[in-house]
Amino acid sequence: MDANTIQLFTYAAVVLGIVFIPLLAVDVGASYFEVGLIVAAYNLTLFLSSYTFGRASDIYGRRLLLRLGLLISAFSFFLQIFADSILSLMLLRALVGFCIGIYPPVLTAYVYERKKSLGKFSAYGSLGWALGSFLAGVIALYDQIFIAGSGMLFLAFLVSLRLPDTRTKRVYVPLFPTRLIWENLLLYLPFLLRHTGALAVWAIFPLFLMNLGADRFWIGIIYSINSLTQFFIMRKLDRFDGVSLFRAGIVLSALAFFSFGVVQNYYQTIPIQIVIGVSWSCIYVGSLLFLTGRNMERATSIGILNSIMAFSGILGPIFGGIISEFLGLRGVMFFAALLTLIGFGINSLLRKNVRLRGGALPERGL
Repeated sequence: MDANTIQLFTYAAVVLGIVFIPLLAVDVGASYFEVGLIVAAYNLTLFLSSYTFGRASDIYGRRLLLRLGLLISAFSFFLQIFADSILSLMLLRALVGFCIGIYPPVLTAYVYERKKSLGKFSAYGSLGWALGSFLAGVIALYDQIFIAGSGMLFLAFLVSLRLPDTRTKRVYVPLFPTRLIWENLLLYLPFLLRHTGALAVWAIFPLFLMNLGADRFWIGIIYSINSLTQFFIMRKLDRFDGVSLFRAGIVLSALAFFSFGVVQNYYQTIPIQIVIGVSWSCIYVGSLLFLTGRNMERATSIGILNSIMAFSGILGPIFGGIISEFLGLRGVMFFAALLTLIGFGINSLLRKNVRLRGGALPERGL
């Protein structure tokens, strides 16, 4: 239960820093393109940190890195109250991204090795996302949001002090694990494409909702609907295999992104957010089941997945900023749908090639 509590607090904190960053960026004078760069700076350092510390925990152990990551994340999150320009906001978000990247792969591997439900664990992250989204809408003041997020990360650190140790077989992982990446490419590459489209959407989504007539309170509510859906769905997904979950999630994501492009008011985004919640639940839990069940380098494989999410967060906001400048905010939604469908096609092609070569997919494989 302590790991689930950490997951709840950390996700709530992270989303407190995400929901209104595009609006804060605009308030300090950023263009749509510069909004994309600020979001990308956070994800660049998250990309570097996730793999580095996931690998380190496979080699050196879990608990110390988990506690260190939570403690310095709390401190860096608080520092965001000093952001008062485009440059300072970009630098502080980069610092937060590096710190936030330390603990998630470590915590996920720890949960698997304690033989706990990954679906339930993931669901508490979604519940935290819903809580953070709701609190962001209620608080709606930047400094108080950053203080609240810092407090939640510090509470997560205190909870981590109670975690029992787990016997972990330490694994040597090369600095550049090309074999690990290649063996999981049929998941990693489609995930990259889908998530790049998704992060292009989320980078401008608060602005999109405001253009549809939503105020800050409704922005928080609409974000929380997605996350609450995930909380209820993820808890039930451990029983399914990775292929069904991942591929169903990809198809549903493409449908949802396309639907965003044709809505006429912010109320119409509510059922689409439910579909997005179901699709992400399938994609994420399916990915965790696949990677932890197939690879001895569990934290490294999860760290690579988190790095892919972060790399998507570099590419996505940049694409989102550029496309919204030239094709408008709705153009970003259609771009995300197309990119997701390409990912589904690549997954299908790679699975077919594995079978034609006589290769065997694992029991929970893709």
